[in-house]
Amino acid sequence: MSFSSSLLTILLITAVVCPLHSGTLLTPQRHIREEPDCDRYINRLYICSKKLSPVCGTDEQTYANTCIFCSAMLKSNRAFGLKHYGRCESS
Repeated sequence: MSFSSSLLTILLITAVVCPLHSGTLLTPQRHIREEPDCDRYINRLYICSKKLSPVCGTDEQTYANTCIFCSAMLKSNRAFGLKHYGRCESS
């Protein structure tokens, strides 16, 4: 088998295999990560970093990050929960 034929075979295999796996790699994080462990924030409500990593609550409010989401949820006596990671979608 010549070099160009081998290269073509490798490219063809890569083109066939990569799209199958890229779907899982490109899935938005909201579908990958598990629900946060909010109990770890019980003794430090709202002592959060300014890191922006949006979380959407079932109250349709977007929270800047998991710490702020968990703090608000715990303060409300768990009146709402996690809808998904990322910004809430506008209605």
